[in-house]
Amino acid sequence: MLAIVTKFLLIALCFYRCSASNVKLSSARYYPRYHLAPPYGWMNDPNGFCEFKNEYHLFYQYNPESAEEPGIAHWGHAKSSDLFHWEHMPIALYPDQSFDKTGVFSGSALIENNTMYLFYTGNVNFPNQYPEREQRQAMAISTDGVHIQKYEGNPILKGDDRQPHIRDPKVWKHGHTYYMVLGNSLNNHTVGRVLLYTSKDLTSWTEASILGESDGSMGYMWECPDFFELGGKWVLLFSPQGLEPRGDKYKNLYQTGYIVGDFDYKSNLFTPLTEFVELDHGHDFYATQTLLDHRGKRVVVAWFDMWENEYPEQKDGFTGQITLPRYLYLTRDNRLIQKPVRQISNIRGKKLYSGKAKANNTVKLDDNAAEIRVVSAKLRNFELLIESNNTVSISYDYRKGKVTLDRGGEDAIRRTNWRPSGKLYWQIFIDASSIEVFCGDGEITFSSRFFPTGIVTIRVGEDSQADDLTVFQLKRSVVVPEQ
Repeated sequence: MLAIVTKFLLIALCFYRCSASNVKLSSARYYPRYHLAPPYGWMNDPNGFCEFKNEYHLFYQYNPESAEEPGIAHWGHAKSSDLFHWEHMPIALYPDQSFDKTGVFSGSALIENNTMYLFYTGNVNFPNQYPEREQRQAMAISTDGVHIQKYEGNPILKGDDRQPHIRDPKVWKHGHTYYMVLGNSLNNHTVGRVLLYTSKDLTSWTEASILGESDGSMGYMWECPDFFELGGKWVLLFSPQGLEPRGDKYKNLYQTGYIVGDFDYKSNLFTPLTEFVELDHGHDFYATQTLLDHRGKRVVVAWFDMWENEYPEQKDGFTGQITLPRYLYLTRDNRLIQKPVRQISNIRGKKLYSGKAKANNTVKLDDNAAEIRVVSAKLRNFELLIESNNTVSISYDYRKGKVTLDRGGEDAIRRTNWRPSGKLYWQIFIDASSIEVFCGDGEITFSSRFFPTGIVTIRVGEDSQADDLTVFQLKRSVVVPEQ
């Protein structure tokens, strides 16, 4: 009886705490129509992305007290039947233990025996001291996907010899052994790397190898590592901090990308076959999470923002959203391609336009949300303009073999090399304050935020023409919180 009463009190406390914040949404002008965003407050890294009992669950770094700063990280939580219709759940994890009191940092989920195991980094800051922090790995458990309890034996990995920057556990199982990758920094926070640990019981972990390490040019910290098999090879996906810009590469404050190679479970060694490649070429893409879905597809999402930026939405009571979920595939030459998940059809509405389109052909969007498909000649320049109070230009220069996204203002341009194998084909998604561009089969993507005022229209640029332009309305699938 006591256990039942205790459980009831915990549930009541959770719902009370979830509703106790004074932060509210003051305007929905930039709130997404079909991307996951917080109900209010601050969102950054996606965490614990998984399928559990026929539903998708996505957790995320969350500050329920302010939209102006990340604050002390909690884990927000949402679930969905199709990756587009999201239901906000009570806050999953609070910074309420001695080892996580200044942040429940990023991590992952493992589903086994109808149980959800969540792994995260507990952060404790020590202002004006050295080292400035400690980071411990911890576990939480749920049998229903709603009520989550931290493991009584936490932390499960102290990592004393790898402090103070060791975080973001991604856990999976192979055979009878569990594996965990962690981002780490060494040599006085100058060299980033990814460490591999193994366990037989999820609670006792041993360092097995160093999967990858910076050569001095690849940044000082490798955050949010993920490691998985795809197309017969292994992909080390991570977010390095501290890369210097090189021409059109590495233009964001921090990057996200991957290395493809071979992995041997006997030696626990990873042998790279490629150099580091950026996964996305837009302004706002960081801290990826992947899952292997019930169809055997690898699905990736990312935080659709970037550190040290001020976005107009912060004044409206929320900050941050998550990218479109995308399938990952590996090509024969060891490059990742990304395609929107098939469930996008669940929100595809009426056609707003279909057919050839000459220069200056204009289409007004419904609710500032649309899917746009462009087909144009391979040996011809093309430009598409997304217009409101400001203009975003997406253009292709066939002579140089380059695609450019220019959103205007400071730090406007992102550009990369790309040539279509046949005709130029773009698939573009617009949602209130975001643009995602998929080039060709998804070999190049751009994910960038923009903040229009009023109705958004698209226009074919001067000296451009489309052999086919198709514009679909995309229906709202996300409930806007009460204002």
